[in-house]
Amino acid sequence: MRILTRSLLTVSAVALAAAIAWPQSLAEIAAREKERQEKVKKKTGGAAHVITEDDLRGRGAGTYSQPGAGTAATPSASPSPGASPGAEKAKTEDEIRAEQEKAWRDRLEHFQAEVTRLTGVVDSLQRDLGDLTAPLYGASRTNLLNRLDAAQKSLAEARQQVETLQEEGRRNRYR
Repeated sequence: MRILTRSLLTVSAVALAAAIAWPQSLAEIAAREKERQEKVKKKTGGAAHVITEDDLRGRGAGTYSQPGAGTAATPSASPSPGASPGAEKAKTEDEIRAEQEKAWRDRLEHFQAEVTRLTGVVDSLQRDLGDLTAPLYGASRTNLLNRLDAAQKSLAEARQQVETLQEEGRRNRYR
């Protein structure tokens, strides 16, 4: 009976490891990328946007964290032909600052959620590696170790992004 149980557990572990470590073929990846590009093309209306010199003028104004800084000194683009000259209302400094702070908070929340998600992934992988009922020298354990290493690197990057955004918030006095 024990031999049958061990055999059954071994076969199921090998099947599970094969299912987890099943590589994707190049054709599957190419098909998925093609579908993604078609979705993007449909979303943008089918035509690619051609970037002209007029689009690039005035792009160097401001800093990375405050892209709108100094836009008052640069000439603004002319309104579209059919739009009335007073249709666009200039935003006040408070409105611009509020928009920048909201964008900063959204980015910060995104990366904090990413840190939480990746922490759960790392904990789960470490728990799976701590399970000594599985073979210690097998492909499934190697796969888990590789996934743990990648998850830890992603977690470190996400934590660094959170720290960077918090520092940016302190510099801009958002809190």
